[in-house]
Amino acid sequence: MRKLWLSYSQSNPLARRVLAAILVCSTCLAILATGLQLLLDYRHGVSAIELRLDEIERGYLDSIGASLWTMDEQQTGKQLEGIARLPGIVLVELSDPAGKFLMRAGLPGNTGLNTIRRSMPIKFSETGREVDKYPLGTLDVTASLEGVYRELQDKVLLILITQTTKTAIVVIFTLFIFRRLVSRHLSKIADYARRLDMSNLGDALALRRRKPKQQDELDIVVSAFNDMTASIKRDVEELASYRADLERLVASRTEELAQKIAEKEEAIRRLHEEMTERQLAEQAARENEARYRQVVEMSPDAIMIEREEKIIFVNQGTLSLLGAPNVEQVKAMPFLQLVPVGWRERMQEKMDELAEHNEQRAFESKMVRFDGTVIDVEIRRATFQYGGEPAIQTVIHDITRHKDYEEQLRKQALHDALTGLPNRLLLMDRMEQAILLAGRDGSSFYVLFFDLDRFKYINDTLGHDAGDELLKTITERMSECARKGDTLARLGGDEFVLMLEGIDDEEVIAPLVQRIMDRICEPVVLGKQEVAVTCSIGISVYPQDATDPFTLLKYADTAMYHAKDKGRNSVERYSAEMHSRVNEHLVMESHLRRALERNEFVVHYQPLINLRSGKIVGAEALVRWKHPELGLVPPARFIPLAEEIGLICGIGEWVMRTACAQAKAWHAAGFNDMQVSVNLSAQQLVRPQFEAEVAQALADAALPSRYLELEITESTSMRSPEQTVLLLAKLKAMGIRIAIDDFGTGYSNLVYLKRFPVDRLKLDRSFVSDITSNPEDSALAHAIIGMARSLKLTVVAEGVEGQAQVRQLSSYGCDEMQGYYFSRPVEADGFLAMLHSGRTLDTASCTVVEDVSLA
Repeated sequence: MRKLWLSYSQSNPLARRVLAAILVCSTCLAILATGLQLLLDYRHGVSAIELRLDEIERGYLDSIGASLWTMDEQQTGKQLEGIARLPGIVLVELSDPAGKFLMRAGLPGNTGLNTIRRSMPIKFSETGREVDKYPLGTLDVTASLEGVYRELQDKVLLILITQTTKTAIVVIFTLFIFRRLVSRHLSKIADYARRLDMSNLGDALALRRRKPKQQDELDIVVSAFNDMTASIKRDVEELASYRADLERLVASRTEELAQKIAEKEEAIRRLHEEMTERQLAEQAARENEARYRQVVEMSPDAIMIEREEKIIFVNQGTLSLLGAPNVEQVKAMPFLQLVPVGWRERMQEKMDELAEHNEQRAFESKMVRFDGTVIDVEIRRATFQYGGEPAIQTVIHDITRHKDYEEQLRKQALHDALTGLPNRLLLMDRMEQAILLAGRDGSSFYVLFFDLDRFKYINDTLGHDAGDELLKTITERMSECARKGDTLARLGGDEFVLMLEGIDDEEVIAPLVQRIMDRICEPVVLGKQEVAVTCSIGISVYPQDATDPFTLLKYADTAMYHAKDKGRNSVERYSAEMHSRVNEHLVMESHLRRALERNEFVVHYQPLINLRSGKIVGAEALVRWKHPELGLVPPARFIPLAEEIGLICGIGEWVMRTACAQAKAWHAAGFNDMQVSVNLSAQQLVRPQFEAEVAQALADAALPSRYLELEITESTSMRSPEQTVLLLAKLKAMGIRIAIDDFGTGYSNLVYLKRFPVDRLKLDRSFVSDITSNPEDSALAHAIIGMARSLKLTVVAEGVEGQAQVRQLSSYGCDEMQGYYFSRPVEADGFLAMLHSGRTLDTASCTVVEDVSLA
C-alpha cells in the first residue's frame, strides 16, 4: 500500500497537492472544533470544583469555628475528614491566626501543579453579629483537577479515532474521483503537447470521455489547444507567404535605394565644399577684425617713435610700463639701454632682421623698469613716415602676467592639482626620456603602480574632504620614502606611480617597497576619526616587460589588480600569464554590467533549522549568476567585482525584492511563519534612500516586516558604528529583524554590539568546521554562544556539515543552524518541495528525516 501511494503521488503531483490541502483544512477545522469543545469541558469541570469550594466555605466554616472556640479537637478533626472525603478534595489544612500549622486531613502527596487551592479565614461570634467575630485561624482546602484531565483525555482519544477514520475515507474517494475525472485527461493533454510539432499541427486533440451536458474546464482546454494549433498553422502559412513577398520587395527596392544613396552622397559632397569656402571667408573676416581691434587697443601699451636711433616720442603708456617719472628721462636714453644686458645682443639682431626685410612682426623680449625690476614684453617695430621723414614706431605690450599665467597653466597641465605631483602627461614624458637614456647605456628602470585599498569606502563614509586630506598625507609619506631622483606621480583617484631609475639589482626594490607600504599603513586622523589604509602594488620593468611607456604602465596596472585579487596589501611583479587573466576580468565585468537587465540572476534559498524543534523556520536568500555561456557563477567570483564597479547596490535591491515576494508566496502556500534573510553590502548601508528601498520592497510584496531579516557582516557594522546604530534603529522601528553575519571573524566593539538593536548572531563557519576537533574553536564557539544568550540574542551556526557538529552545538545551547548537513541552497521550487515533504531534523538522533506521509 505504501509503495502504491508513493508511486501514485510521484506520478500525480497535482492530486498530491489537492489531497494535502484537503487534509490540512480538515485537520485545522477538526483541531479548532476539538480545542473549543475541550476548553468548554475544562471550564465546566473547574466551575464544578469552584462550586464545591463555595459550599465548603458556606457550610463548614461556622461549625469548624465553633469547634475551635470550644477547643474540641476531635470534633474539628472529624469535620476536616468529612471535607477531605468530598469529591475532588485531596487535602484540608488548618492553621492558627499566626499561620502556624494545627492539623490536616487528606493526602499531602497529591498536591501538585494540577490543583486549586483556596484559603478560608475562620471566625467565631457569640452574639452572632458580624462586628463581634474573632479570628480563629485559616482553613486551606486543595482540590485536584486530575478527574477533569482524565475526562478530557478520553474525549481527545475518541475524537482522534473518529477524525482519522473520516479523513481516510475522504482521501480514498478523493483519489479515485480525481484520477477518474482529471488526472488521466491531463496526462492525455500533456502527451499531445509533447508530440506537437510542425508536421502534425492539423491533428486535433480529443479526450476519451463521456460528453458532459455542459462544457467544463477540460473541454475549454481541449478547445483552446485545437484553436492554438490551427492558429499556429495559419500563421506559419502566412509567414511563408510574407517571406516570399518580402524577398521580392527587397530585391526591387535595393537598386532604387542604392541610387538614392549615391545622390545623397553627391549632395553632401557639394554641401561640404560650400561650407568649407564659407568657413575660410569667415576666418579671413575674423582675422581682419582682430587686426583692427589690435590697432584700436594699442593705446594702453607703450608707444615710442625713434628717428636716427633717438627716441623722439613716447606716450603715457610708456611711462606706466617703465615706471619713469617723466618723458624727458625716457627720451634721454637709447632704446637698447631699456633692455637687460643679457638680452641686448638678441634685441639688436631682431631689430636688424626686421629693418633688412622691412617687416612688421612681434617678438618677445625683456625690459628693465626704472626701479630695476625686469618685465616680460612683446615688441612690435615698424618703419613709417613721421613728419615727412622715415621713423620707427615701437609698440611695447607688458606680458608679464601672461607669462606667469602660462607658467601656471603649464604647471597645472603637467601636475596634479590636489597633491602637486606630476600627472600622467608629465609621467609619460619622463618615462620616454628614461627609455632613451636606458637605451643608450643598456640599463633598466622600474615602474611601481600603487592603488590604495578601501579608499572608496573612506570617501563614501567620511566625505570627499576627508578623502582629499588622506591623499595629501599619503603623498607626503611616499615622497619621504622615495629617492631624490625618482619620479612620483598621481594618475587620478587613489592611483600613484613611482618610477625608479638607476637600479641594476632587483633586490634593492624589495626593502624600498616594504618601507613605502609600512609608511602608508600607519594610521591617519581625519577629523575625529582614525583610519588606516593599505595599498596594492604592481611592478613592471624596462626593457624586460615592455619598451614603450604606455605598455609599461599598463602591465604595472595589471600586476596591481592581481595583487588586489590575492587579498590586497601585497606586491605583484608582472608576468605574461597575467594578461589573459586581465582579459578574463574585463570580459566578466562586461557581462556583469548587463546581467541584471537580462534577468540572469537567480536566488537560491538555504533552510534555517531550529535545533529544539528540528523544523525549518526560515531561509537565507543567496544570489547566483546564471550566465548563458559560463553557467552558474558562484558569488565569490562576481560579488567582489560588483562591489568594485558599483553594481552591488542594484543587485542587492533586486535580491531583496525577489526574496520578499518569495516569502509572501510561501505564506500563500500555507507556510505562514516562514521568514527570509537577505545579506547587505557596505555600499547599501550608506545609501540615503536605503530605508525607502526596504519599505518599497515590503510594500510591493505585501509582506509584513517581521518576516524580513537583514544581515550585515561584523566588519561592515564596525566601519562606522555610530551611523550603523542609527540606521539599524530605524530599520528595527519598521519591524525588521537584524542579524550580525560572520560573527567572530572581525574585531567588534562589544559596547557598540550591546547598543545595536540586533536579534541574531550568526556564528561564522570557520568556528563550526573544526568545533569537534579543535579545542580552541570549540571554546570560542561556546563562549560566543554564552555571550549571545546573556544578551538575549538568538545564535545561528553557519556551515554545519556533520552530525557531530549538530550534537555539540545543541549541547552548547545554540538556537538554530544552517549548512549542507541539512540542505544545500536550492531554488524556490525546490525549497517549497522541501517544505511540503516535511523535512525536519530529528533532535534526538541529530539526523535529517522526511515525513513520508506528506511526500
